[in-house]
Amino acid sequence: MTQQAGATAVAHTNIALIKYWGKADPVLNLPTTSSLSLTLKEYYTKTQVEEADVDSLLINELPQDAKRVHEFLNILREEVQDFPPLRIISTNKVPISAGLASSASSFAALTAAVAKFNNWQLSLEDLSRLARRGSGSATRSFFPDFAIWEKGHDDASSYATHFDTPDMPIALVVCKISGLVKKVSSTEGMRRAQTSPNYAAWVEESARQLVNMEDALKKADIKRVGEIAEANALGMHNLNLTAKDQRFTYFNAQTMQILDEVKALRQAGYTAYATMDAGPNVKIITTLNEANAIKESLAKRFLKIQFDIATPGPGISYE
Repeated sequence: MTQQAGATAVAHTNIALIKYWGKADPVLNLPTTSSLSLTLKEYYTKTQVEEADVDSLLINELPQDAKRVHEFLNILREEVQDFPPLRIISTNKVPISAGLASSASSFAALTAAVAKFNNWQLSLEDLSRLARRGSGSATRSFFPDFAIWEKGHDDASSYATHFDTPDMPIALVVCKISGLVKKVSSTEGMRRAQTSPNYAAWVEESARQLVNMEDALKKADIKRVGEIAEANALGMHNLNLTAKDQRFTYFNAQTMQILDEVKALRQAGYTAYATMDAGPNVKIITTLNEANAIKESLAKRFLKIQFDIATPGPGISYE
């Protein structure tokens, strides 16, 4: 196929309400559990690719180590079709490596841009499967609103699809406690978590929670969505604390203070439930009508933390 002169794709980050936390196959990025996420309008990655002499990467105009993307591009070359070296120019509207899913939007945008550059006619599911090799969570960033990544049993069966729901006024209050690169990467965190004696039980519970989450979403029951998501997230982080091999936590003192405040907000009558990924930042699941009041309440108490409101976002797009 003939390549284009360049191609640009935009992918939005997603936040898992039912988590991906553990690999059944680290090479293929096959997960131990299926997961479900919400794509966010406010956070995204815009990636442009163009032919070059060697694979290279710029993020927000700064040169980066291209080893990881070079290895991923070689996978695409082997899996689909060979293509020339690429210069990757990426603009990230989300903190990198801080638990706000920057790798999800980054690898989704990169996969889509490379496919467009090469004129590959691939379905969203095919793109999702390919992006999984770069970042597991990237599987879900091709779809608007809610997506389910089925764990599958091999390379061909592990990809995400859109999960259709009724319109629901769901929102997240994002508590940006830190934008610093995390000390324990997601890949290493998962490896350690899988040494927890509680891991097998968490996998079983996660499967039940996914079924319950699907039911709650179909009924547009935001309160139940929040309850299930918070339980799933706390279970995930408990694995980190109980890992036999180098236990750890992504939480810091402010994370714990925000979690306490979420409980207080519930007691005050607000719809407020916490979810956290691989980082200290907390996302509060609430309704669109309550999001501003929660944001303002927290901003008065935590002057050094930035609070944003995130809403359901679109799937992959091209420029």
